[in-house]
Amino acid sequence: VEWLQRMSYDDMSRMKRRRGSEVQPIHAIRKSGPPLWRMRKSLQKESPSIVSEEPERNEDGLVHVNYSSILDSDGRILQSGLFHLLHTVFRDGAAIVSNTPVIDNHSTKHKTDNLSSDKIESLNEEQLPVAQLAKAMSGGALSHGALYGNIFHVRVGERDSNNVAYTSSSLCPHQDLAYYESPPGMQLLHCVAMGEAVIGGESTLIDALAAAYRLREVRPESFECLVRCPATFVKQRAGASMTYRRPHIVLAEDGSSDSGEMMENEIVAVHWSPPFEGPVMLPPGDIDRYYEAYSDFERILDVAVRSEECDEYDELSQYAKEFTWERKLSPGEVLVFNNRRMLHGRRAFSFGEGLGQRHLVGCYTNIDDTVNCYRVNLREMVLKGMEF
Repeated sequence: VEWLQRMSYDDMSRMKRRRGSEVQPIHAIRKSGPPLWRMRKSLQKESPSIVSEEPERNEDGLVHVNYSSILDSDGRILQSGLFHLLHTVFRDGAAIVSNTPVIDNHSTKHKTDNLSSDKIESLNEEQLPVAQLAKAMSGGALSHGALYGNIFHVRVGERDSNNVAYTSSSLCPHQDLAYYESPPGMQLLHCVAMGEAVIGGESTLIDALAAAYRLREVRPESFECLVRCPATFVKQRAGASMTYRRPHIVLAEDGSSDSGEMMENEIVAVHWSPPFEGPVMLPPGDIDRYYEAYSDFERILDVAVRSEECDEYDELSQYAKEFTWERKLSPGEVLVFNNRRMLHGRRAFSFGEGLGQRHLVGCYTNIDDTVNCYRVNLREMVLKGMEF
């Protein structure tokens, strides 16, 4: 009976389900402080039977989960800690796993102190904690390794580098592998080195689903254009020739034939990756409007972008300023985020005097495998009547 009530298709039940899943600005991580929903109890999306209290957040506004609460010293998965991480990432879009070792101690006899970046890069995925963490989140497998490998190393001068990420330049907010039909679900970036001489290099995040919701509120014409007009995402280089077309903003289908009513549907996906966008294939009459809408959305997503006609307090740019999370990662931290929801970037950096290594080790998970892992754990928590 409870299931029938939850799955009822009357308007009130459908609206209740939407409130439990739709991402709005109040749910987004911010430049400082926790998401705004924490200050408005009536809008919390938590089920009291599953989450009895809000987990502690770090000063950076993200929930930090200790690595040892997810994987023990023998590499065994601890279900409670894993559920804590998955639940946090699916709710907030991102989390940090702290106190992560450089190397998986149970899988190697090597000394783990003071490993060089070259030594770390020579390790296989079974020896890398970030890989074991990703596998725990996705049921045992990494994904999307055809272009960069199952494990990739983000550092200046990376061998055979073919991506701006392997430079010291800034990276605008973007999703990875947007030219795939099914882009990665989760991305994990393990900071294994951040020298004291590194100047800049902060990691950034902004919630793209929440930003699209805000765009609909303040620029409905631009929102409608980005729902209607497909963009072109491309990857062209030696060993890669990929193209995929889809709109920047995708709405839930509900069978409605009224295009005006459809624009109020739940936002279920955003696709945004400026470094990997190709020529649009639109009718001539749509081109100017598309780029105007693109400019509006870019200003709401990228705090570094300003319109020449707008002052510093333009409502779109102000949103980006307030909702862009930014922090330099420390060694031992893994930034875990939902690549389908969050855009990530990086501030440009340089090296001063002293030790100047910046090295992140990354990998991806498949979205379906990760959602399945979360839902299986969630079901078990419900059946056990556990509070988290």
